[in-house]
Amino acid sequence: MSVAETDTDSTETLHVSPGPGLGGGTTSLVELVDAGAPFNRPDADVILRASDSVDFRFYKFLLLLASPFFMNMFSLPQPKAHDVAADETKYGCPIIPVTERSEVIRKLLGFCSPVYDTHMPALENLDIVTSLLDAADKYDMKRVGTFIVGMLTAPRFLEAEPLRVFAIACRYRAEKETSIAAKYLLRYAIAEIEYTPELDCISGGDYHSLVKYHTTCGQAMNQISRHWSLLPLPPLDCKVCRKKGISKISTKEYQDAVVYALSFRPCAETLLNSDWLDAMLKKAGSCPNCRERVPQRMAVFVKDLTILVDEIVADVPLGINFH
Repeated sequence: MSVAETDTDSTETLHVSPGPGLGGGTTSLVELVDAGAPFNRPDADVILRASDSVDFRFYKFLLLLASPFFMNMFSLPQPKAHDVAADETKYGCPIIPVTERSEVIRKLLGFCSPVYDTHMPALENLDIVTSLLDAADKYDMKRVGTFIVGMLTAPRFLEAEPLRVFAIACRYRAEKETSIAAKYLLRYAIAEIEYTPELDCISGGDYHSLVKYHTTCGQAMNQISRHWSLLPLPPLDCKVCRKKGISKISTKEYQDAVVYALSFRPCAETLLNSDWLDAMLKKAGSCPNCRERVPQRMAVFVKDLTILVDEIVADVPLGINFH
């Protein structure tokens, strides 16, 4: 079981008096919940209380190793046990209230635990990823933040929400992950890229760099014209076609179609798209004989062409200053 996925167990009720200006003069009841294993160990020496009243027992030593924020906190003179109010301690441990919800704290502490390499907290969606990155940044947990950022480009995130991945990675100045997301976005025409709220967290200059990168990659696809002699289109007709005078797609027509398609979606996946291949094959294989032989020839040709497309894209800089 993951260290970050256990259930909570015991509960208690805390009486909280309203502060000035809240009115009513009544005492509210807050149900406190102890987090489940492994955050309920009796030998822990500190408690983090999440904003939804879940208490996590943990170790000061692990916190100060992971976070200069907590290192500085624990380096301050600590009050004597008899000077600490009852509601500031629990099980003999000082309580540190935090603003994050228990879902975030559970995973954050999981990454601070020495067993997370084999029992890694699950990152179900980009919302929890963003919350964790915000918390890691707040508590100056650089190692944890770097590890989580590296998971942004997992296929389940990148394929579903590439622009969100780009914006989150860019916000945290993660050059590698930002570049991967920017390249993945080449699979879409620039007009198809829709707004996502994470764009509000990056600068207009960063987004402009993405648009310019996409446009420049599209324009660079004209370079393919210089290499057609090295990538001759395979024969797309047969003796039957020639004898019957069946019209086929011409070499120039195909070449122009390639450059045009890549100008909007400048990536190898454009040429491997099934709709694109079907359209070309319909023009190339109109007789029964050609319909059998053309697909294989076209597949080999397109594979060689995608290598060239990737090389052209690799030479285009993203243009974002990460320093």
